[in-house]
Amino acid sequence: MKVVTRISCALFLLAASLGLSSAEPNEIPFLTEEEYQWLSNEISGDAAFEHIRYMSRFHRPTGGEGLMKVAEYVRDKAVEYGFENVKLIEQSHTRRPWNAEYGEIWLTSPRIRLLASTNQVRLHLADNSRTTHLQDVEIVYVGRGTNEEDYADIDVNGKIVLAYGGNRGVMAEAVWKRGAAGLISFPDPNRPDYPVNSMSRPDQIHWSRIPVESSQGQPGTFAFMISARQAVALRNLVESGEEVRARVDIESEFGNPEEAWQVMVEGWIKGSEIDDQDIVLTAHMQEEKFSANDDSSGCANLLEIGRALRKLIDSGRIDKPRRSIRFWWVTEISSQRQYFADHPGSEQAMLVNINQDMVGANQAQDVMRVQNITMVPFSRFHFLNDVAESVIDFIVEGNRSNLSVIQAGNTELYPRAILSKLGSRHRYNAAIIPFHNNSDHMTFNEAPIAVPGISFTNWPDNYIHTSDDDLWNVDPTQLQRNAFAVAMMAYVIARADDAGLPEILSRMMGKALTRIGTDYGLALKMAGQGRETYYEAVHQVREAVSREKRAVSSLRELNLSKKSHTLIDGNLDTLSWTEKLLVESLEEQFTVAHSESPPLEEDLSEEERNLKAIVPRVTGDAEDFLSNRREINRVGGLHGIIAFEVISFIDGSRNGLDIFRAVRAEANRAGIHYYGRVKAGDVYRYLKNAADTGLVGF
Repeated sequence: MKVVTRISCALFLLAASLGLSSAEPNEIPFLTEEEYQWLSNEISGDAAFEHIRYMSRFHRPTGGEGLMKVAEYVRDKAVEYGFENVKLIEQSHTRRPWNAEYGEIWLTSPRIRLLASTNQVRLHLADNSRTTHLQDVEIVYVGRGTNEEDYADIDVNGKIVLAYGGNRGVMAEAVWKRGAAGLISFPDPNRPDYPVNSMSRPDQIHWSRIPVESSQGQPGTFAFMISARQAVALRNLVESGEEVRARVDIESEFGNPEEAWQVMVEGWIKGSEIDDQDIVLTAHMQEEKFSANDDSSGCANLLEIGRALRKLIDSGRIDKPRRSIRFWWVTEISSQRQYFADHPGSEQAMLVNINQDMVGANQAQDVMRVQNITMVPFSRFHFLNDVAESVIDFIVEGNRSNLSVIQAGNTELYPRAILSKLGSRHRYNAAIIPFHNNSDHMTFNEAPIAVPGISFTNWPDNYIHTSDDDLWNVDPTQLQRNAFAVAMMAYVIARADDAGLPEILSRMMGKALTRIGTDYGLALKMAGQGRETYYEAVHQVREAVSREKRAVSSLRELNLSKKSHTLIDGNLDTLSWTEKLLVESLEEQFTVAHSESPPLEEDLSEEERNLKAIVPRVTGDAEDFLSNRREINRVGGLHGIIAFEVISFIDGSRNGLDIFRAVRAEANRAGIHYYGRVKAGDVYRYLKNAADTGLVGF
C-alpha cells in the first residue's frame, strides 16, 4: 500500500508541478479554429490525385528515362506553384542506367499465344534484361530453380527456364552455371501471406530485376515476369508432355557505367527569420511503372502541401513561418546519402524530417491496411514525436464515428470530417508505431547525420511493387488527410515560438508520463522475476526517463527566450525527480515481493565488462558511410534496427555498456515481436565489426 500511495502522489505532484494540463484529443492542437479551417479546406486530395495520374504512366527505375520525366514534371509544377529556389539536382550513382524499348515473348508451339509483352504490362520485362532475339526455343519447368536438385535430370542448356525462385538465384543456377538462355519467373506459390497469396491476386505481375552480371563478370540475359494464373497454365502445358517453344524479342540498352545517375528535386517555402532550422519534407520518385501509392502518392502530396501553404501565406490567410520548409523529391534513400556526402555539414541546418511513403491507400481495398506513422528512434527522441502524435490523434478522432458523439447531438458523419470531393468516406485508420527504417526518413536518423525523422507508411500492403499498385488503389480522401497531417506538423514546427511552447510542452509531458508508466510496468515485471533481472528493471526506468529528457531538451533548439528555457529546465528537473522516485519504488517492490533487499551492486557478465571497457566514437563522415556502411558485417540474432540504433547511440561519451542498456530498453519497450531480445555479446560484436570498417573507433 505504501508503494501504491507513493506512486499516486508522484503522478499528482508531477501534474501540479507542470502547471499545465494536456489538451483533450478532440481539441485542435496548435492551430486556431480559423487556421484549421483554411488549411484543411485548401489542401485537396483530388488535386494530388491528378499528379499521380501523370507519374504512374512511367517506369522509373534509378537512371531510367521515366524517372527523369517525372523529376522534370515535379520541377515544373513546383515552379508553377510558387516554390522558391527550385532545383533539379542530378547526382552520381553506382547502378548502371538501363532502358528498354520493348520486350515480348510468344509461345510458338504447340499453339501461338502472346505470353508477355511490355506493350501490355510494362512489368512483364524484368529490369536489366538485355537485347535478345531468339526463335523457337524450348521452355522447361525447374520448380524453384535456385538449388542443384531442381535441375536433376533436366537439360536447360540453350532453353528458357520457368521458375518461381528469386531471379538472382535462378540466373546463377540456370544461366551462368548451366547455359540456359533466360528466365520466365512467377510468384512463389509456397508463400501464403507475404507480400500476398499468389492465388488471391492471380493476375498480379511483380516488378523485378536481374543482375547485370555475376561476380565473375558473366552477363545477365533476360527474365519475363508472369502472373500466377499464367504460370499455372504454362506449367501444366510444359508438364503435359508436349514440347513448348517460344520466340523472344527484346530491345534494350545500358548507359555508360561511368555516367550512372540519380536525381532529386528541391524546392522551398522560405522562413521569415530563421535560416538554419529547416523542416525537410521528403518523398521518392523512383519506382516501377504504376507505383501509384508507392510513392507517387507521397510525391503528389508534397506538391499539394507546398501549393496550399504557398497560397495561404501569400493571401495572408496564415502567417509566414519563422523557419523554412524544404521539399525534397528524391531517389529513395540514396539521394539523401549522396547529398549529405556532397554537401558536408548541410544537415546542421535541418531541424526535422517528415517523410511520406505510401499515403494514398484505399483502405477498403484491403482491411489489413493501416496508415502507420513511425516514431523517431530512441537515439534521436525529439519533440517531433509528440507534435506528430497530437496531430494524428486529432485527425483520427475527427474522422471516425462513435455512438457517444451522435448522442451528444453531432449529426455529421464524422466530428471533424476531412473528405475529398471524389474520394471515399471511409474512416481514418492510422496508428503511431515504433521506429522502422527502409524509407527516406532513415537517412536522416542514421549516423552521422542525426536529424530526427518520421515516416508515413501504410502497411501491410498486398499491392506494393506489382501491377496492382495502380490508380484504382488510391483514395483521394486518404491523400487529403495525410497531406493535411504533414502540412500541419510542418507548419506548427516551422512557426514554433515562445507563445506556442506551453501547449507543445504540456502535450509532451502528458505523453511522457504515459510512456514512462508503460516502462515502469515492464520494470515491475522484471523486478518480480528475481535478483538476476532487478538491474535490467532499474535501467529500463532510467533509460525511459533519459529518452523523455532528450525529447524535452530538444525544445532548446527552437530559438526561445530565457523564460522558456527556464520552463524547459523545470520540467527536466521534474523528470529527474520522477526517475529517483520510481527507482526507489522498484527497490521497495522488490523487497516486498522477495522478502529481501535487492543486490547492492550489479553483477556484470563478461560481455558486459567488455562493453564497459570501450567508449566508441563515430570516426567516419557522410562520404565514408556512403562508401562503407554496407561493409559492417551483421551479427546473427541482432535485429537490423537495433544494429542501426547501436551506431546511432554512439556520442563519444557513452561506453559500450551504456549503449547496450539503451538498445535493450528500446527493444523491451517495443516488444519481442518488433526487435527481439538484445544480448550484450551481440552488441559488442557489432561494435567491433563497425570498428573494423574504420567508421567507428574506440
